[in-house]
Amino acid sequence: MRSASIVLALAMVMGAAASFLPSNARALEPPKLSVFFEAGVGNDTIFSLKTIVLPSVPIILNVTIINNSTGPPSPPMAHTFSIRDNTPATRIQIWVNTTGARASVEFAVNSTKEIYYGGQLFQAESSNAGGIKFFCFPHEQAGMVGNIVVGGVSTPQSPELGIFLRAYWIGIIGLVAMLVWTVITYFIIKATSRHHADHSEHIRRGLT
Repeated sequence: MRSASIVLALAMVMGAAASFLPSNARALEPPKLSVFFEAGVGNDTIFSLKTIVLPSVPIILNVTIINNSTGPPSPPMAHTFSIRDNTPATRIQIWVNTTGARASVEFAVNSTKEIYYGGQLFQAESSNAGGIKFFCFPHEQAGMVGNIVVGGVSTPQSPELGIFLRAYWIGIIGLVAMLVWTVITYFIIKATSRHHADHSEHIRRGLT
């Protein structure tokens, strides 16, 4: 009965310890990349960054654009960062309507064809370069387009990912240490219990 109680206590301790593991250690998120560029440069209807290079996929991509148009016309032109699916329907779009205005959007790029955004997964429109096409809605026909590709550069490990890994190993080490200590405690209790001593004495006397 005592052994069963100790085993039950061990299971409860392990369950409680697992609940204290950092959530980041239990489910690592993809790395994150943030990019910032101009939509409209002076009088030109262009993006200052025409190619977004991802180090790997899947990845969380955060895009921030700023309207840097100076005109003419007056007031300066509005611009967007937009992405369509392959139907084609616009699925991602942010506007910067005045000079100095900025806007951001964040989405997951699973591959050079697949994006997850707003709780939905979709196949993105391809660019001529073979990646994912992004464009300015009012000025696409004027050539204000860009693309998202994978590879070509190496980047340091995401600081967030490093934190997640450290938390993971700290949690694992804590669980192992708790397990070892619980096993040691079990044998100490068993060795010092009266029932165990009486049983050992019976064995010595040949009474069992």
